[in-house]
Amino acid sequence: MIAAVRVEETTFRSDGVDCAARIYRPEVASGETTPCVVMANGFSLTRDDGLPAFAERFAGIGVTALAFDFRHFGASGGEPRQFVDLDLQRVDFRAAVSFARGLEGVDGDAVAVWGFSVAGGHAIYTAAGDQEIAAAIALCPMTDVIAFVRRMPRRNLFRATVDTLRNVAGRRRMHIPVVGQPGSYAFFTQPEALPGFEAICGDRSLWRNEFLPLTFAKLTYRPVRVANRVRCPLFVCIGERDHMAPRGAAERTVERAPRSERGAYPIDHFGGFLGGGFERVVADQVEFLSRHLLAVRASGPRAIS
Repeated sequence: MIAAVRVEETTFRSDGVDCAARIYRPEVASGETTPCVVMANGFSLTRDDGLPAFAERFAGIGVTALAFDFRHFGASGGEPRQFVDLDLQRVDFRAAVSFARGLEGVDGDAVAVWGFSVAGGHAIYTAAGDQEIAAAIALCPMTDVIAFVRRMPRRNLFRATVDTLRNVAGRRRMHIPVVGQPGSYAFFTQPEALPGFEAICGDRSLWRNEFLPLTFAKLTYRPVRVANRVRCPLFVCIGERDHMAPRGAAERTVERAPRSERGAYPIDHFGGFLGGGFERVVADQVEFLSRHLLAVRASGPRAIS
């Protein structure tokens, strides 16, 4: 077990925008390279919100971790602020992978992707489109926007649609709360939503409880539909008490991916970051990365099919 972890702040360019990133490096012998896992957070969350604990554990076994903020959020560039565009976030994820492959001290042939919630979907899309990805982890992933929208309170869906229309029409921009109590007006109002966001925000978090809707929900955003194209090992961590990410879609993702592994836990959407839930989830993810990054790398070059 490697205990020492060195943390570095950096940035990379994605489609002309500077994205803020943090590198968690294990202490290794001079000249030695390590595998790397590229990490991104869920809807509007930042690299300071829950990710450091996972990144430090991964670095502790000898895997470099690169956690980054999507454009428009956290410490990354991009205007307007708090603007969620799932397509642009996928571009950022691919740019982060490319950046990681070129990092000094990283084995470019042993790069994995990791994502929570919506970023779990991004990780699946990234792995489906890049056959050089060595492994993928999706924690409580959002894999079907249609399934999610169907479960939204109709009143909130209507109000969000009206606010988006006003923004698109160029009137005074309306921000929508990301999260609120059940019965309130927010994008997420499930029972675990507000306490979950509040619980995982770090001391240095730049998270803000608002986002700017300038585009409508992309009903084509369905990572479950491309899971069959993920050729690397894929570990899907499912919360049995998750009320936010449709569980059925996550289960179908596992069924469709050729080399999938499933972990089911008695947690809600955010339980993988908290207490005993974190310990169980991170232990399984560490074991997964040990098998598919460290062990495979030690045995020689990976065969790409």
